Formats: sequence, structure tokens, C-alpha cells
Amino acid sequence: MFHLIALDLSQFKTPPMATLAILGISLALATFTSVIGARSIDLDENRRLMIASSKARKEMMDSTRSGNQKRIDKAQRRQQELLQQQTAMTNSRMKSSMLFTLPMLLVWPTLGNFFGNTIVANFPFNFPYIPLEFSFFQWYLLCSFSLNTVLNRLFGLSFEIDPED
Repeated sequence: MFHLIALDLSQFKTPPMATLAILGISLALATFTSVIGARSIDLDENRRLMIASSKARKEMMDSTRSGNQKRIDKAQRRQQELLQQQTAMTNSRMKSSMLFTLPMLLVWPTLGNFFGNTIVANFPFNFPYIPLEFSFFQWYLLCSFSLNTVLNRLFGLSFEIDPED
């Protein structure tokens, strides 16, 4: 029985199926991570803290330029308050990351053994510092970083702070 399964999965060891399989694995893991991240923190509170922190940094810079010690002390106190709140939020997010990391530590060696050092993807053109051929590890990292960036934005885990906010 295992012999039949091994034959069916062997098509995923070489491009283009390996390329798509790793992209799919990366997409599934990035989606799972983003969903856990979005559910483990209060996104509105996180956004409020980030905006307040940005304003506090700006206030600290302005007060330092002005040289007004009273204003500097007030800005420092505000930054300390926000830092404590952000630390609590970060701890909550880190706990959810551990829920993802432990299973991945078990799955990663299996995937590494399955794909080995075979070439699983080809870069379509020559570009400085980017290889023309990707191993499992290289292709997974490229997919993972790309997809995590997009999915974190879609799930509201990262955002840009408008100067007016």
C-alpha cells in the first residue's frame, strides 16, 4: 500500500508539480498562521496602539528638538505606557506563533527528506543575487515570505500608518 502512495507522490518531486505543491503548502501554512494571528489579537486595539506609538515617537522627536524638558518627560511617560501595552499584545501574538511552530518542526524534516536537494523551481530570467534554480528550501522561503506579506495585509495584521491618523 505504501508503495502505491509513494508512486503517486513521486510526481510532486520535480517541476512543475513540485513548484505548485510547495506553493500550495506555503499558502496553506501562511493562511493558517494569519488566521491564528488575526484571532489571537484584537486587531482594532493593535491598530490603535500602532498609531498612538507613531504619534508618540513624533511627539518625542518634536519635544527633543524644542528642548522643553517638561514636554520631553511627558513624551517619555507616554512612550513607556504604550510600550507596556505593545509588549502585552506581542506576547499574545507570540503564544499563537508557538502553536504553529511546534507542528512545523515535525513536518519540516519530512518535507526536506521528500524533496531533498532536487531542483523544484526555475527562475524565468537572470537577475543579480537570485539563482536560476531553486531547491525546496529556497523556493519555500521565497513563497513563504511573499505570501505571508500579502496575507498579513489581507487579514489586517500589518498596515501602513497614515500621517493624518
